[in-house]
Amino acid sequence: MATDKRTHILLTAQQLFQEKGLGMVTMEDVARAAGMGKSSLYYYFKSKEEIFNAVLETEISEILLETMKRISSRTSLRDKLLTFATVKFEMARKRKSLYRTMELGMDAEALSRYNETKKAVHLRYLQQEKVILQQLLIQGGEDGDIKPLKTAELEEAVFIFLSALRGMNREINVFGAAEQADRMLPAFCRLFLRGLQ
Repeated sequence: MATDKRTHILLTAQQLFQEKGLGMVTMEDVARAAGMGKSSLYYYFKSKEEIFNAVLETEISEILLETMKRISSRTSLRDKLLTFATVKFEMARKRKSLYRTMELGMDAEALSRYNETKKAVHLRYLQQEKVILQQLLIQGGEDGDIKPLKTAELEEAVFIFLSALRGMNREINVFGAAEQADRMLPAFCRLFLRGLQ
């Protein structure tokens, strides 16, 4: 029951943050929208920042679960890498507008705290993302899709793949059209794999 209530609070807060912006939402707003008293809300969360942290963590978990779910239905390493890249691209595009909305109504200090929180959560996400990609590349080496990689080569390959993908996401989301992803993500995965064979 407590987990259900906590989930309800997070979903409610996420919706409020998206609609009004993090700076314009109060604990009282979250409590009212969740259909509970403010003191009851404090039983679950001590501050709005704690709620926001939990919302971000939940979103990251959802992205990772979606990534793993979609990857598990693929057989070749190329298809798994393309699926990984596609999910990352879709989620980056979706979250771009969410984060822009959340920044509404923030003063400089609140924006600074918000960015620090976002950065910390993002770093934890990157670590989990690296693990998924490492597992894919290790399995690809065992299956003969690519040459087996030494530890240093594996680290380099993961870094290059994720860095290039972030750069492509930024270029396509900021300067290009989403249709470019349909062409560029498969090309990127194909060229990346060719370098590891």
